Parts: sequence; C-alpha cells; structure tokens
Amino acid sequence: MSPTRWALPRALSLSCLVTLLAAAPAAAQYFAPALQSLDLSTGSVSRSPRLLGMGGLSTVIPDRDASFSLWDFARIPVGLGTDDTTSSLDLRPGTDALSSVRRLPAGRERQNLAARSSLANIEAVYRSRESGGMFGVVGDLSGLRWDHPYSASIEQREGLSHPEVLSVLGGRFQKLFGGNMRWATHLRFRGESVEDRFRSIVLNSAGEYLDQSGDELPPPGEFVPTDVNVNTLAYGFSTSFDLGGRSQFAMGIERENNDIKSTNDLQRSSSEFSEPRPYWIGQATFVGGIGRTFEYGVDGVGRVSNSEADWRFTASAGVGAVPLSGRGNLLNREEHSSELHARARWSPGRATFAGSVSTAASEVIIDPPNANDPTTLNKFINAAFVRPGADTLSFPDSVTHTDTDRRAWGWVGGASYRFGRTTLGAEVHWSRDVRGSEFLGDGPRRIAWDVRTGLEHPLGQRMSARLGYAYRSVDEDDFTAGNEYIGHAFSVGWGYLPAASAWSLETGYALEFRNQDFQSAADERQSRQNLALQLHWAF
Repeated sequence: MSPTRWALPRALSLSCLVTLLAAAPAAAQYFAPALQSLDLSTGSVSRSPRLLGMGGLSTVIPDRDASFSLWDFARIPVGLGTDDTTSSLDLRPGTDALSSVRRLPAGRERQNLAARSSLANIEAVYRSRESGGMFGVVGDLSGLRWDHPYSASIEQREGLSHPEVLSVLGGRFQKLFGGNMRWATHLRFRGESVEDRFRSIVLNSAGEYLDQSGDELPPPGEFVPTDVNVNTLAYGFSTSFDLGGRSQFAMGIERENNDIKSTNDLQRSSSEFSEPRPYWIGQATFVGGIGRTFEYGVDGVGRVSNSEADWRFTASAGVGAVPLSGRGNLLNREEHSSELHARARWSPGRATFAGSVSTAASEVIIDPPNANDPTTLNKFINAAFVRPGADTLSFPDSVTHTDTDRRAWGWVGGASYRFGRTTLGAEVHWSRDVRGSEFLGDGPRRIAWDVRTGLEHPLGQRMSARLGYAYRSVDEDDFTAGNEYIGHAFSVGWGYLPAASAWSLETGYALEFRNQDFQSAADERQSRQNLALQLHWAF
C-alpha cells in the first residue's frame, strides 16, 4: 500500500474520536472526571483527612472543613472571607492508588487497570477583622497516571497534570444594608494536559503487568491524538448577604474560557484539533440554621456553552507525491448542564441526624458544519474517496448530529452519637448515574450504594484517633450483567493539636478491597488506597 493509502484511513479515523472528545464537558475538564471514573475521588471529604479516617462520613460529623459555610458547602468565592474568623493557611498533600488484577490459566494473573494520583493543594487566606476585607489564593498541583490495556499486548498509559490557581479579592460593603453585604471578585487559571503513550505489556512467570517499564511503542494511528492541552482563564464576581442569625444568601457569575488543543506530531505527519470553548456559569447558595441545633444548605449551579471545533492535518505521501492535507471546521457544540445540592443536620443533644440529596443533569448537542462549507471534514471525506490510488480505503462515518445526556441523583442519610468524649456515626449513601444518546438509548446506568461507620476517640488532651469501615456495592451498568462488585473499605486517622499552638495536623488513610459479584473464572480483584494529610495554621 502506498504511503497515501496508509495515511488516509488513519487520518479519517480521528473524526470519530474527536467527536467523542468534544462531547465531554470541559467545565470539569479531565482530571476530576478521571478520578470519579476510577472511583479514586474522595468526594465530599476530599478536604478533610479527619472524615476520611472515619470511614468517609460526610454529613453527620461536624467538621471545620466540611461545615455549612458558603465556602465549605458551595465553594462560592465570596464565602472564603467568612469561612474562618482569622487568617489561615492549609496545606493538603495526598496520594491515591488503584490496581485491578484478573486470574489467568495456570495460576498466572493479568493486571487490567492501574492508576496513581499525587495531590497537592494549598489554601492561604488573609482576613481583616477591622475592615472585613480578605485576599485568598487556592492552588492545586495534582496529577494522575492511568494505565489500561489498549490491546492484548499493548497498554495505553495516560498522564494527566492539573495545575490550577484561584485568586480571590473581597470585602464588605460598609455603607450598604448595615454592613451585611459582602462582595468578591476572582481570577482562575488552569493548564491541564493529557499525554497518551503506548507501551508493551510486561510478561513474566507471574503474569502480565501494565505499570512496568515495557518497551515504548508508536501510537496506533498517526492521527489519533496523543497530547491534549486545555488552557483555562476564568473570572467572575460573587456577593453574599447576611439575612440574620446564621442565614446567608449568595450568588455569583463566572465566565470561563477554555482553549482546547489536541495533537499528534510524528516524523511524516502532523494532526491537530482545536476548540475555544467558553462557558457562562451561574451559582446561587442559601445556608443557615434554626436555633442552635438545626443547620441546612442549598446550592445550585448552571452552565451554558456554545463552541466550534476545527481540524487540520498533513501527511507525506512520499517523495514527489502530493501530500494528503486539509483543514477546516469539524463540528458545532452546544452544552447545558445543572447541579443541585441540599443538606441538613439536626443535633439535639448528644445525637446528630443528617441527610443530603443531590442531582445533576447535562445535555450536549453535536452538529456538523454547514453543508455548503467546502472546508468541513465531511467534504474532505467525499473528496478523498475519489482520489486516485485510494480505491482500497475504508472511511469512518462522517460527523453527524448527536444528542447525549446525563441524569444523576443521589442521597445520604445517617446519625451519630457522642458517648462521653467518643463519637460514633453511621451513614447510608446511594447514587444513580445514567448516560445516554438519541441513537443508542439509555446506558450505561451506574448504581452504587454503601454503608459507612466511623469512630473518633481522644488520646489525651491533644490527640485523637479514628477508625472507619464501609461496605460498598457497585453496579457499573444496571442494564447489563457481569459488572457488579462488592467492596470492603477500612480506614484509620490521627489528629494532633499542640498546646498553646496555632497549628494542627490531621491524617487519614483508607484501604478498599473490591471483588466481582458475578460468576466468572477471571476472579477480578481490585484494591484502592487513599492517603490524605492536612497542616492547618491560623494566624
């Protein structure tokens, strides 16, 4: 086959991949969705190693970093000024790990999934008691490596980096509404990158393994993206109003601009897909309490985006031959999404009762460019089909109209009780996440539930020890069989607050063993680990 014949199907195969890439919501980008898909995310307890050590209890245990404040509950920037009464510095390093292994004949095993993340978060806030002004910087330098099979003998190794900086400047309107109104403006920078590399799966007498130093291989196609970069600049304004007592109402708006570029540059070819994807994001939050025993919070977020993606590539067809090249409009994209979170907690004496509910919905519509546009990928496919010497080529489908949606909701309920200085709590978590499209229908439908228990006991006056356990059931797709798992998670934690000191240290560690809940000789076994630390300094 001539170089032109060999390059053309590789180039056109990317049209389907880029359509899928464009359908992924970029508001959350790639890092957070990847952690969630791997079940490495600690969710609502990600900022609190204390709660991680108590089995992941997220609603029934009062905690400094998981309170009903505007910042802890809703992460709205104006809430950063009232999240504490003093200036503070928080350092939160951590790491997560995942390994999944299946049994092979003759006692050997095959590793079918491996991942490890490194987490590094910082939160530094200066708060003025006299004027009510504040300035804060929130940074994230997290990263993730994710290995999974591409074929029977090749692994795909994905590296994700996630540097992000949020700066917030705010204060109080001293002469409006009796000084009960606050404001904040913010800037957010993010530079996510995804690198895909392909390596041979390492074989030895014990089995087949992904996360080893296998030989690096060329990508399977010259036009399949191997590098994706997303540069984000966001700015916004938020305001809050004290309604009396502990009740506060806040709302904010943000403009997020994402510059998405995916490339694959090789010796004889180069491909690139680019998309400027803007978002308008609106948020409204209401938190408060009734008396001294009841707390509640409601938060809603909506996102809207409209964008266009472009394509361009060139490939050498050999010495003296006309290169295969083209550029133009790939597709048009429209997205609408929303989220709602509500939580309440009642603490009558030593007992505490709490619950929460959350929903999420999104719709992404992909349309091909105008049929009269001569630069579209669809036009190029038609032209390349009749190119001399290309009679043996097969082409992928053209870019067509697609409508994909997601509908998710979940709830949490639990209770805790203080036995003297010891606290014991339990929670039940349930969630359902359904994705679908107009052509394929609904699916997959992921259903998960778990029961969590946690214990905290003081060790003297300045230290505390924590223990936790969770029983978890996960059905990756309720519409199909053979993807149900049962997990057992164990956690420990430790906290230290020195006497007459402004700093404190918290640690939490969780280890989960997950096994298949269906009949199969593969006997898949998974293990997950989460380690989190926090150094808090008030000044």
